[in-house]
Amino acid sequence: MSFSSSLSTLQNQLAQRTSELNLKTEKLLHFRLALAGCGLLLALCLWFFSPSIGASGVNMLTTSGVIVACLAYTGAALILVKSKTVNTFKNLKILNAALATCDVATITYLVSLTNGLESDLYVLYLIPILLASYTFERKGVDLTALLVSLSYVGLLVWKNADSISYAFSPDQVGMASVYVRSLWARIAGRSILLIGVAFVWARFCGYMSGLASQVANQLREQLEQNNRMVLALQEQSERERLINGINSVVRSPVELNEILKTVCNELSVAMKVFRCAIVCPNPKHERLLITEAGDDENIDPLDQSSTHFNFELLEYLLENHSFYETLEDGSIQKSFVYYKPENDADLFPVRELLVAAQMGSMVIQPIIYRGSSKGIIIVAETDPRRKWAESELELVKAVAGQVAVAVEQSSLIEALHKINEDLLQKNVNLDTKNVQIRAVQSQMIHQEKMASLGRLVAGIAHELNNPINFVHGNLPYLKEYVEELKKLVDSIDIDKLPQEQQRKLKELKEIVKYDFLVADLDNIIADLNEGADRIRTIIRNLRSFSRLDEAELKEASIHDGLDSSLKILSQYYGSHQITINKDYSELPPVLCNPGQLNQVWMNLLANAAQAVEAKEHGIVDIKTLLDNGLIVVTISDNGTGIKPEIQSKIFDPFFTTKPVGQGTGLGLSICHSIIERHGGQIELDSKMGQGTRFTIRIPAKLSMQQLKNFSSRSIYDSAP
Repeated sequence: MSFSSSLSTLQNQLAQRTSELNLKTEKLLHFRLALAGCGLLLALCLWFFSPSIGASGVNMLTTSGVIVACLAYTGAALILVKSKTVNTFKNLKILNAALATCDVATITYLVSLTNGLESDLYVLYLIPILLASYTFERKGVDLTALLVSLSYVGLLVWKNADSISYAFSPDQVGMASVYVRSLWARIAGRSILLIGVAFVWARFCGYMSGLASQVANQLREQLEQNNRMVLALQEQSERERLINGINSVVRSPVELNEILKTVCNELSVAMKVFRCAIVCPNPKHERLLITEAGDDENIDPLDQSSTHFNFELLEYLLENHSFYETLEDGSIQKSFVYYKPENDADLFPVRELLVAAQMGSMVIQPIIYRGSSKGIIIVAETDPRRKWAESELELVKAVAGQVAVAVEQSSLIEALHKINEDLLQKNVNLDTKNVQIRAVQSQMIHQEKMASLGRLVAGIAHELNNPINFVHGNLPYLKEYVEELKKLVDSIDIDKLPQEQQRKLKELKEIVKYDFLVADLDNIIADLNEGADRIRTIIRNLRSFSRLDEAELKEASIHDGLDSSLKILSQYYGSHQITINKDYSELPPVLCNPGQLNQVWMNLLANAAQAVEAKEHGIVDIKTLLDNGLIVVTISDNGTGIKPEIQSKIFDPFFTTKPVGQGTGLGLSICHSIIERHGGQIELDSKMGQGTRFTIRIPAKLSMQQLKNFSSRSIYDSAP
C-alpha cells in the first residue's frame, strides 16, 4: 500500500473518531440539559410547595440560579457543537474537559448550598464521572474521579475550617471538643466513602465504557471487514467486468489500435495508476506500436513524439523484458515489479530515462502467446511507496493474455486479408486470362473457318473458272458452226432431187422437227452464253470476296467490297423484300486488308438484313463519304433497334441476342477488332422501334508501317 493510501486511511479513521466524539458530546449535552431542567423544576417545586426547606437554611433562589447557570453553559456548548464551531477531535476533547470541570464545580456549589456535610446531593458527583467515561479514556475518568474527590473533600474542609483547632488541640476538653472530633470523624468517613465510591464508580464506568467500546470496535471491525469483503468483491467484479469488456472488444471487428487503446484506458482506471502503456513490435515499420491511456483518441500509435514515455526507454524495456524469466530455483517470473527502478541493476542503463519519466514504482508484464512475445504492458506510478497487490498483478497478467490473443488475432486477420487479396487478384487475373484464351481461341477458330472458307471458295472458283472458260470460249464457235450447218442444209434444192429422195428428206425433217430445232438451237446457244456469263460473274465475286489471290495489305476500293458483300448476301438482298439505298461519295483507294474489311461489311449487312427481314418493307441504307481525312461508312436499317441496357455490351465477345445455336456472339466483336486494327472506330446508334445505325471511320491514308502496327493487335486487346 502506498503512503498516500496509508495517509488516507489514517485521515478516515481520525474523521470517524471525530464524528463519534461529536455525536457523543451532543448526546451528553442533551442529557445535561434534561438533567439540569429536571433539577430546576424540582428546586422550584420545593421552593414553592415546601417553605420549610427555606427555613432550614437552604437558599432555593441561589440553588435555582446555579442550575440556570448549568443550563446556560450547557446550552452554549451545544450551540458550539451544532454550529460546527468546535469540530476537531482536540477541541471536542477540551470542550468535554471544560464541561466536566464545570459540572464538578456546579455540583460542589450545590452541595455547599445544601449544608455541605449534611447534604445528600453529594451523590451527584457520580454524574460527571459517568459522563467522562463516554468521552475520555481510563486516565481521563480517573482524573475526573480525582477532581470530584478533591472538590468534595476541599468543600468539607473549607466549610469546617474553623473547628480544626478544636479537633487537634489537647487543651480542648468538654462537649465542644467531643462534638468537633465527632464532626471531623464524620468528615473523614464521608470523604473516604466518597473517594472510594468515586474511584470504584470510575472503574466501573470505565469498564462498562471499555466493554461498550470493545463491542463497538468489534462491530466496527466486523463492519470494516464486511466493507473490505464488499470492496474485494467489487474489485473482483470490476476485474471480471474489465476482462469481459476486453474479451468483447477483442472479439469485435475493430482495429487493433482501438482494442489496445480501450485496454489501456480500462486498466488505468481499474488500477488508478499514473501511466499505463502497451508496447508492441511492428514488423511493417521500424517504429514501435505504442498505445497509452488517455483521453486523446487522435494520437497516432506510430508517432513517437506523442508518447509520455521516452522511446529509447520503451525500446530497452521491450528488448529486455518481453519474455518470462527463469529464476535460479527453477520458478518462472512472469511479472517484473520494481520499486525505485532507477536503483535496480537490471535497469541501470536507462536510469536517467527512468528518473526523467518519474517512475517511482513500475510493473512490466510480458505479452506472450504460445511462447512468442507480442510486446509488453507497462504500469507505472510516481510514488516509490506504491505497493502492487497480488490481485493487481493477476489482473495485469489476465489483461496481457487477452492482449496477446488480440494481437495474434489481428496478425492472423491481416495475413488472411492479404491472402484473400492475393487470391482475389489471382482469380481476377485467371478470369482475365480465361477470357483472353477464349477470345483468342474463338478468334483463331473463326479466322481459321474464314480462311478455310476462303480457300474453299477460292478453290471452287479456280476449279470452275477453267471449265467455264472452255464453255464460254467455245460458244462463239458453236454458234458459228451451227450457222454454217444451217446454211448447208438450206442450200439443198429439194425440188431438184428425185421424188424418192424428196420424200425421204421431208420425212426426216418431220421426224427431227427441223424447223423447231433450228429456231430452238439459237435460243439454247443464247441461254448458254447468258449462263456462262453468270457463272463467270459468280466466280469473279467469290474470288473478290476471298481475296486469297491478292496480297494481305494493299490498296482496295471500299465500294467494291460493299458491292461484293451485297452480291454474296443475295439470299437477303436478291429479293425485292429489302430495299437497298446506296449513297456513295467519291472515295480514294484505301491501304487495307481487303478480306478483313469485307468480313466487316458482310457481318454488318447480314445483321441489318436479319433486323428488317420481319418487316414488310425493310430498308437498308449504305452511305459513304470522306470527312477530314477519314472514310466514313454508315450502314443503317429500319429494324426494331437494340435495347439501351445491352448497347454497352454489343461489342463484347460471346454476347449475342440471337437464340442458342444461331449466333456465337463474336461477329460484332471481330468487326470492332478489325476496324481498330485499321486505325479506325466503329460506333453504334440505336433507338427502339426506329432502327440501328453503325458508323465506321477509318483513316483514308495510312503508311504500311502504321497499318502493320495496328494490325499486330489481338482481338482481345482491341475489344472494348
